[in-house]
Amino acid sequence: MKTGFLRTIEAMVAVASTYMAAVTMIQTTLYHKLLEKLVGSPFGPWVEGNLSLINLAIILALVAASFTFWKKGDEAGFSRIFNLNMLLFFPSILDYSTFNWVGLIFNLEPTPGVSHLWVFMVGLLLQVTYLMLRYTIRIRHTWQELEARGAEEPDLENIAQGQLGYLSLLTCLTALITAGVYWAAPIIAEAAAKPLSQLSTPHLAAGIAVVATLGASLVFYLRGEA
Repeated sequence: MKTGFLRTIEAMVAVASTYMAAVTMIQTTLYHKLLEKLVGSPFGPWVEGNLSLINLAIILALVAASFTFWKKGDEAGFSRIFNLNMLLFFPSILDYSTFNWVGLIFNLEPTPGVSHLWVFMVGLLLQVTYLMLRYTIRIRHTWQELEARGAEEPDLENIAQGQLGYLSLLTCLTALITAGVYWAAPIIAEAAAKPLSQLSTPHLAAGIAVVATLGASLVFYLRGEA
């Protein structure tokens, strides 16, 4: 296995994730509202007559930006890909938020153009993309470092294959756990609604539990990175 193989995987994952995030973004309430503002401007007739072309141009420009970040092949470039994807994905999260955040910006009700399952699948893709890009760059760095020390090709292959196996396992487990949480969340919420409603401050109790869980997860994560 050569590092070129990893670079190809990185390119495919980066481009696919940005493409899906961009396609999702152009179907959000916030994006449509911004287009309505443009339609009401002096450029309105041209914008209204070329909406499909504008959407396509935006998607291609965003994918090109992601490809440019990938070409750098470093952690900074991959961080930009992740930030770009999350920025594109964020409006779709607002559409399905229980609080009308979009209404704080514009006076309108969320009317998403994609289903909540679509949003979940794209979010899962972005999560998998983050994991893959983060670990493939580590694999490449390990390969280059060991190669510089004079390691032989078979040894490099074995180490890289072991790291790829770990990455595959981590990605699959992450996807399964995330999917499990997605499907179980409504059931848990329904089951917890009655007990929490009996508390004087149910939102405070739930908030403390969530913050404590996030804090514990962060501690375990930081210890694992050390």
